[in-house]
Amino acid sequence: MESLDFKPVETVNTSTQIIEQFVEMIRTSKLKPGSCLPSETSLAKSFGTSRATIREALSGLKVMGLLKSVLGKGNFIKKPSIHYQLENIIDTVRSRMSFLEALEARRAIEGEICYLAAKRRTNNSLREIETALENCKEITSVDQFIKADYEFHLALAKASENSLFIQFIKEALLKLDQPYYNVIRLAEAEDDSTSVKRLFGKSYVDHEAIYQAIVNGDSSLARKSMLNHLQAAKQKFIEYNEAAE
Repeated sequence: MESLDFKPVETVNTSTQIIEQFVEMIRTSKLKPGSCLPSETSLAKSFGTSRATIREALSGLKVMGLLKSVLGKGNFIKKPSIHYQLENIIDTVRSRMSFLEALEARRAIEGEICYLAAKRRTNNSLREIETALENCKEITSVDQFIKADYEFHLALAKASENSLFIQFIKEALLKLDQPYYNVIRLAEAEDDSTSVKRLFGKSYVDHEAIYQAIVNGDSSLARKSMLNHLQAAKQKFIEYNEAAE
């Protein structure tokens, strides 16, 4: 593997800047699938930052599906899936504005998903949503939260019986939510565990309200519950960003 010319990063949104550099190196084939990354200590020195920040950035790359860890061997670059558009990644993780704009789009899309799910619910789709909801109940880490949150929103999309909505959740949700996950990881890294656990609990309560509205066939309430959930995510995102400044 050729020498990797990493640039020291600024102190604002550090992990996002690191992610951007990795993405650009993958896009330009400076980092190829199968490439083993340097150690966390070496990366921290190259970027001029802490190992905690490096771990946060690497976690973000794993969520994006661009990196995998092999026990005892290190972190390796993965081949992006055919649906993964590297050119769009930087635009979706660069700033808080990208996430807030994404939330506006999600309000329109996921509000309708819940509306349709309440109208088109079946016993099978309700069981799938209920199972996903149960997985949201005992969350102890950000990684668990990301997985459970994704599975719940995907179950809702499936219940809507609209293939385009399902495709949107499958291909876009994790990318659009990356800035949100980054600030939660930052709070976790700074030992703000009480705040993070409250977020997990609030998310579960929101999900439960959405589920109950769908069970009851109340499409208007299902939509409203989703909009309330996304508004709460927006407020928490702003709160964490302000705390980091």
